[in-house]
Amino acid sequence: MNIISALLLLVIPAAFSFMQLPAQVGQSKENLSVSINDLRNTPTEVVLDGKSLSLSAYPWRDFMPTISDIPLDPDGKPMAVVLKVTTSDKKPLPSGVRADRVWVLFGEQVWEISELRQHAKVIPSKNSSEKRINCPDLPVCEFTVRDGPKWGPGVFVDVVVRLTDKDGRHHLLQAPKQLVRRSD
Repeated sequence: MNIISALLLLVIPAAFSFMQLPAQVGQSKENLSVSINDLRNTPTEVVLDGKSLSLSAYPWRDFMPTISDIPLDPDGKPMAVVLKVTTSDKKPLPSGVRADRVWVLFGEQVWEISELRQHAKVIPSKNSSEKRINCPDLPVCEFTVRDGPKWGPGVFVDVVVRLTDKDGRHHLLQAPKQLVRRSD
C-alpha cells in the first residue's frame, strides 16, 4: 500500500500540470495557479507574431427585474465580464491564438476561470468539450464569462486573460482598474 501511495504522490502533480481546474471564487493566494503579484504585474499589451494585442473588459452585475414568476434577487445576479482581445492595427489576430484562463482580482480575492467553455457565452465550435476559447482570424476575439462572485457594483477589479499561441507558449494580458457596472 505504501508503494501505491508513493507512486500516486509522484503521478498526481504531473497530472494536475496538464489538467485545467474549475473556476473558484475567493481563492486564497496560496491556491492560485499564478501568484496574485504576478497577475497584478501583467502587461497591458503583448506582442505575438509581430502584432500588438491588448485586452478590454466590461464587468457588470445584473439587477434588472424579470417578468417571470421568479422574484428578483435583491442582491442581484453574479458578476459577468465581457472580454475583448484586439490587435492595435485592426488586422486579424495571429493564427492559432486561444484564450484558456481568466482571472478577476478584487483586493486580495480572485475569481479564476479555467474552464472557459463552461463559463463563457461563445459560438460553439466543432469541439464544444474544449476548455478554451479559440480566437478567430479576426481583429477581435470576444467572449463573456459568467457566474462570478457578487462583488460590487461600483468597485474596481483587475482582469487578466491567459493567451496561448500556436506554439503553446502562454502570455498574460491585463485590463486593470475596470469598474464593475450595474444594469437595472
